[in-house]
Amino acid sequence: MSDATTATPMAARAPRRGWALFAILCMTFMEVLDGTIVNVALPTMQVELGVEATEVQLVASVFLVVTCAFLLVFGRLGDMLGKVRIFQTGVVLFTAGSALCALSTTLPVLVAARAVQALGVACSLANNQGIITELFAESRGRALGLVATFTALGAMAGPTVGGVLVSMFPWESIFVINIPIGILSFAIGAFALPNRRPVEKHALDVPGALLVVPAILLVFAAITLMEGGAGPLEFGMLAGGLALVAAFIAVERRVPEPLVQLRVFRNASFDIDLIAMVLVFLGLSGVTIIMPFYLQSALGLEPGVAGLVMACYPLVNATIGTLSGALSDRIGCIKPTLAGQVVFVLGLLGLSTLALDTPIARIVPMLMFTSLGSAMFQSPNNSLIMGHAEPEMLGFVGSLGNLMRYLGQSLGITISTGVLYGTMSAEAGYRVSSFVADRPELFMHGLATVFHLLAALVAVALVISLVRTLVIDRR
Repeated sequence: MSDATTATPMAARAPRRGWALFAILCMTFMEVLDGTIVNVALPTMQVELGVEATEVQLVASVFLVVTCAFLLVFGRLGDMLGKVRIFQTGVVLFTAGSALCALSTTLPVLVAARAVQALGVACSLANNQGIITELFAESRGRALGLVATFTALGAMAGPTVGGVLVSMFPWESIFVINIPIGILSFAIGAFALPNRRPVEKHALDVPGALLVVPAILLVFAAITLMEGGAGPLEFGMLAGGLALVAAFIAVERRVPEPLVQLRVFRNASFDIDLIAMVLVFLGLSGVTIIMPFYLQSALGLEPGVAGLVMACYPLVNATIGTLSGALSDRIGCIKPTLAGQVVFVLGLLGLSTLALDTPIARIVPMLMFTSLGSAMFQSPNNSLIMGHAEPEMLGFVGSLGNLMRYLGQSLGITISTGVLYGTMSAEAGYRVSSFVADRPELFMHGLATVFHLLAALVAVALVISLVRTLVIDRR
């Protein structure tokens, strides 16, 4: 990879910025695609590897948990050693991990290979927004909007591409396709991405890293396991993770060069932008987890038809993300984020009115309207968060933003499924953990409750964002 002198800004290499952005977008697309494409192949993997359904789920869950656990560490390393250097390391790890996945013949080897993939994703995700912020200082919103677009495209393409590959080729093919794209992304990045080495030398906060990694591992693993029900094990893991978080904060207050610069959280506007991100992604994740059950179980649609209906959600995100980012460059980020939250709340309230006889011709516009709100919010919100970062903390702030996004998504799945089946159980008078064919009204009541709750949580994000705009930012 190429290096730039510390005195030369990244923008000085403007002719290569397009290629640099392409390398980042390539990796972003593949990471999201890989996170969704695996779900389609899990049943085939289960049969061919000869394992239980609960065991094969590790292939998906280890990817998320390991990615989240190492985001902050690799974000800090990016600030210390150069964001491009760590990003490119991530490309190599992801590509090598994909090759190992394709060669795996047993579940333990496959899970270990997925962990290698996840380390690569953590390296790149922790630094991609920081690189973009330095490269596109004057058009940050538009560039971050493209990242949101390619994220949506990866989410949209994953199930479709996975279904085609698994139906035509062995399941290993879903990992093989990553290898040439990873090589291409690395080659383009080596040519176009300028690595700015920090002027000052810094040491890695090893005690902090040794605390934060298992802390996040335990918290996210507990949240993931709670999707299937909460018991002593899950609560114990969550309590242990939170205790490690508390110990981590205590250590960070004392070390001279902390892994996490706690002073950034003294900015109330920054904190509010992060909280808003968590709550909006919580709502977004709730929609994407509940709606397929509604379409297939309640309405009786075939999986292929349900998939086409759900495709309108990421399609709107892919279309509006770039436009919203470009608009934020012109008028600022505040108005688009507020407008997006308003639209998202209204969309969630609209989804709460769905019934057993709601026609698809009405469902699709409702989904598109809801997606419009989240799409309007995402790019400007990312731009706001990155705008709070000092130059030497871009890697950390970028990794923190991605961690909060994953936290929102994980909480959205756990809370939505918990409230859905909890509501159904309360109304039925006995424990319900799936759709009850002869009592569809139970599901519809649970669905309405979930979307009312999600709308209320996003409304909280809207209120605190308004407080930030009208009170805090005017001080």
